[in-house]
Amino acid sequence: MSEQFENIDTLIVRSLENSLSPSEQTLLQTWLDEDATHRRYFNEIRRTWTITGEHDTTFIPDTAANWQRFRERVYTGEVPAMKVVSNKKLYLRIAASITGIAVATLLYFTLRGPSEITELTAANEKKTIILPDGSKVYMNQNSRLRYDKQLAGHERAIHLEGEAFFEVATKPGRPFMVYANETQTQVLGTSFDVRAYAATPVEIAVVTGKVAVSHDTHKLVVTPGRKVTFAAGKQPEENANNDANIIAWKENRFAFENMQVHDIVQTLEQYYGIRIIVMDHGIDTMHPRIVYDTIPPLQDILNLLNEVTTSVSMKEGNTYKIYKK
Repeated sequence: MSEQFENIDTLIVRSLENSLSPSEQTLLQTWLDEDATHRRYFNEIRRTWTITGEHDTTFIPDTAANWQRFRERVYTGEVPAMKVVSNKKLYLRIAASITGIAVATLLYFTLRGPSEITELTAANEKKTIILPDGSKVYMNQNSRLRYDKQLAGHERAIHLEGEAFFEVATKPGRPFMVYANETQTQVLGTSFDVRAYAATPVEIAVVTGKVAVSHDTHKLVVTPGRKVTFAAGKQPEENANNDANIIAWKENRFAFENMQVHDIVQTLEQYYGIRIIVMDHGIDTMHPRIVYDTIPPLQDILNLLNEVTTSVSMKEGNTYKIYKK
């Protein structure tokens, strides 16, 4: 159960006594509407309460006090001092109701199972996920995706660490939300890429449709062919997405056309997880044409880059340096 509903058992018992305030009734109803297993959980407790109350309709129990004593026993393991109650029927009702709650709790978690699903990708691994609403998520390497197994609630919430491309199914009235490194991206139906690796700026690029991206007090609407970047301590930057390779990892294709070596190197660094330093400014500003319909090993690309720019590459640890030949 979420933190918002951590006292849901108390609300249920008070509901059975008809002692809820209007705001508490609204909160309970929201919880009941959130998931079918919530409704079954509630009905199991109500059934037990009704059965055990058939033989005692004159006595009004102090539910708050009894419930508090029950919680103390559960959470501290201590057995509090008990008063002798002359009304045995009342005692049986409370005991049976508490037992019913315990059984229903077990039933709730048995039926529900894990409330969230987490998907992971390792280095050099990609994965395609189809969400319960029909949306598709293409996960890049070293990424983590977390979501409710039924995408229940008024919004379809996804939590991302790493990079993923989303093709979102349209669900009017139920926005699709991606939470990544303190940013929130909201859509109703579109396709876009979110890159949110640790210690790097968050970047959202839209392919179709449009998204509303929020971070702190900033909120931007991003349209097709545009991207927005959020870097720690800086104002968000929105500009045209001129990088045809921003989802090369998904398409498994590189197309470096009318791009400076400086920009080509940045794409290679992001894709292969290495560092490349161009030691000559003349090489850095060249515009070689390099196209691969299937992405090859890094060394193959560097060899071709050296050939068309008359340069040489040298590896030092995880860093490649490119010198003028």
